Amino acid sequence: ESRRNGIIGRLELRATDPVWIEDVQVYPDIARRSAMVRVTVGNATGTRVRGRLTFRATLVGRDRSIPPLFTGFSAAGDRSVVTAELPMGDDVALWDEFAPNLYDLEARVEARAGGRVCRDSVTTRFGMREFTNGGGRQLTLNGRRYFVRGTLECCIFPLTGYPPTDQRSWLRIMSIAKSYGLNHLRFHSWCPPEAAFATADRMGFTFHVELPQWVGDVGQDPKRDAFITEELKRILDTYGNHPSFAMQCMG
Repeated sequence: ESRRNGIIGRLELRATDPVWIEDVQVYPDIARRSAMVRVTVGNATGTRVRGRLTFRATLVGRDRSIPPLFTGFSAAGDRSVVTAELPMGDDVALWDEFAPNLYDLEARVEARAGGRVCRDSVTTRFGMREFTNGGGRQLTLNGRRYFVRGTLECCIFPLTGYPPTDQRSWLRIMSIAKSYGLNHLRFHSWCPPEAAFATADRMGFTFHVELPQWVGDVGQDPKRDAFITEELKRILDTYGNHPSFAMQCMG
């Protein structure tokens, strides 16, 4: 089946300075009106580096920026994790079905290793939202009851044999779903590409994402189970900042 084999979308190698930003994860806290930012800094210099991270958040589509946050760090290993709490302001714009407000977070690193100054920057998009089960069987979005009006997406694309990787195609799919009053898509035994998440962020849709297995003996094949576990982590690392990413299961 095509949905379980092959590679689609953009493939690239990105050259950076020997100190770079490898990963940025954002954890919104609407009660505190802040976002916890977790940055993984790579260091290929072989020596201890000292530097500074700068965080700037901007509300997409509006001339409103959050005051920048600066934090210093010192690291000796090839990977270091730096965390910082970014205040989003009293007038923080939340993300939900009817007001899908989005923020662009730019993270910049500047570090000195020996006599060289290294720089890198990464921008990630996120939404200030909290999706929970409300302490029981009722789903909530930002503290309000959330009713899932969804349909199934089984990766059926007969004209190409693979899912689209452009936002225009996903806009068509979700616009049709939205015209029927839907707000949710379940991806049966697969995870959609970046373009799907980006489109859903803009449209206020939520996703239920599944891992690529459709079997009745989960937990009984150690090699497969190890791959599925690692794939789960990769999916979370890659798409976890998208506010549309609401649910995930083993497939």
